Amino acid sequence: MKTRFSFQYFALFALLGTIAPYMQRFLRAKGFSEAENGALLGVMALGACGPAFLGALADRVGRKRTMVVCTLLAAALLPVLAATDSPWLAAGLLLGIGLTTAMFIPLTDTLAANELPDPAHTYGRVRIWGSVGFVLVLAAAGGSGLIDEQSPKSMLTAMLLGAGLFVATSLGTPDRRRHSPDSQPAARGTHFDAVFYLFLFVGAMHQLGMSAHYSFFTNYAADVLKLPRGAWTWAIGSAAEIPFLFLGGWFVRKMGIGAMLFFASLAVTVRIGTYALFPFAAVALPIQVLHAPVFGLRHAASIEFLRRKVPPGRRGLAMALYMSLAISLPLWVGSTAGGLILKYAGYTTLYGAYALAPLLGAVGVLAAGKRFNVPPVAEEGEKVNAISDAQITEPPA
Repeated sequence: MKTRFSFQYFALFALLGTIAPYMQRFLRAKGFSEAENGALLGVMALGACGPAFLGALADRVGRKRTMVVCTLLAAALLPVLAATDSPWLAAGLLLGIGLTTAMFIPLTDTLAANELPDPAHTYGRVRIWGSVGFVLVLAAAGGSGLIDEQSPKSMLTAMLLGAGLFVATSLGTPDRRRHSPDSQPAARGTHFDAVFYLFLFVGAMHQLGMSAHYSFFTNYAADVLKLPRGAWTWAIGSAAEIPFLFLGGWFVRKMGIGAMLFFASLAVTVRIGTYALFPFAAVALPIQVLHAPVFGLRHAASIEFLRRKVPPGRRGLAMALYMSLAISLPLWVGSTAGGLILKYAGYTTLYGAYALAPLLGAVGVLAAGKRFNVPPVAEEGEKVNAISDAQITEPPA
């Protein structure tokens, strides 16, 4: 079973490795302007809301079936995107691609939680193969030039091959159990208090700062760092995050949720600010190792906070709020506004401004004090499953 899901995560993130770093280059190669590029990537970012609306459907019709259908739909939309020059049609297509691809991670995580033996301990050992797949695609195909960043056809071919591999592994993935913690009755009382919404604010500021990386760094690598192939640089951060997949629980115990969120926010500021202050490959490339705390600490802390703060019967709503307000909305705002800033003021202003947003999140963590380190909440008869309760969709690097 662990081997099956190791292949599944490898194929999943190999596919995402052909999409996330390359889409900004794909749109530029299609002839869209910087402002249009930012707006289009912002529309695609709205797809992070997808699991909030489609998750219940997946529970009814089958998660594996939903995952295969979503992959095929995304694969069908990509060639149409490659053929159009209309920004309006491209926006509609990218919204569809964003909605379908956003389902991949939460559905795979849920299947893994339901099928793996002792998922709390085996998940990290299986999930690591996702990072390996992401790194290998970018380092081997991207770094070697097999994927031509000037050719929409080359990038489209890579995306479709990745989709085919993911469909093949998904068909062999088991989906026997029908367990959903959100099907349990909601606990009495409200858990969406000021601390919860302050947590969402901290997450939104973190994501707003990182939107400057997710939406513009590959083009920055080509334009400013003068790297003919820039997408492979995403592999550095993904490789750096691997140890944190194993040590997430250790960091929660040793540091606490609040401290993890605080240092993750500071790491974003340092990373994004470095792009503005030191626009040199010798500096900007090594700084990619900060993806370990930027993503590793934030992701582990967010999962644990939501698991502790909200009982199973309310986690569906909690995840919908988190994905919409702390992930999708700031990515949309950041990408859309970032495209305009880039058009009129350039990369230095873009990254300098966006480096400030996570500092507001860090202030929010300090204002919360120890209130983010909440004790676990449970319902009668609950069997805690940290993985299935953590269906959080984020950019892979």
